[in-house]
Amino acid sequence: MAFLESNAQTARALQGMRSMLPLLPGIIPFGLIAGLTPITLGYHWSDSILASIWMFAGASQLAAYQLIGEGASIWVILMTVAAINLRYVLYSASMAPFLTDASRPVRLLAGYGLTDQIYAIAHRDFPVNTWDLSERLAYYFGGTLVIWLLWQSCVLAGALLGQVVPAMWSLEFMIPLTFLALGLSTLKTTAHRMAAVSGALVTYLGLDAPLNLGLIAGALVGITVGVLSKRVLHAS
Repeated sequence: MAFLESNAQTARALQGMRSMLPLLPGIIPFGLIAGLTPITLGYHWSDSILASIWMFAGASQLAAYQLIGEGASIWVILMTVAAINLRYVLYSASMAPFLTDASRPVRLLAGYGLTDQIYAIAHRDFPVNTWDLSERLAYYFGGTLVIWLLWQSCVLAGALLGQVVPAMWSLEFMIPLTFLALGLSTLKTTAHRMAAVSGALVTYLGLDAPLNLGLIAGALVGITVGVLSKRVLHAS
């Protein structure tokens, strides 16, 4: 019986790894940038990889580096990272029914490994399969392990690359360019576009605000406009 359970868990872990593969190519350039950027700000390559292991949140890492480069206060950095990561609260609530019987340490580890990619495949496959808890955990951690190893490898490669890239190249522009590419790819509805335009406008008007609060205000306004726009459009 234990042998069968072990085989089932191994099969689920391998399935989780395979399910993650199509989502990996887009991670590579962002991991390289996340590793290289701290070097352009004067940090050691080891600082880059340690920060990545500690945080393990690509968008938050890039946003934090951008604000550090602009001399933002620690509170603005923390508030920005928290705002970006709010979606994980929703992800966790959605995943909780499938992992609720796991021990607290296991759930904490699952929380550390929660990413957009692992949520996407778990949210797709958990409801339609009659897996027990051990199989769901094996699937989840199999996929998480793949993305974690790839991300940290790309961050390390980017950090080491930063040691040899001339400082005169001034690669700081890559962070806002990365976020621009990410943002444009998500503007699929009218509500999305209205949120983006209103948030960008408020952020621009607040460029001279103290503590970079214009960025926070722009994010809040964009979210509010997006939610209200969606409600109005659905009601009409």
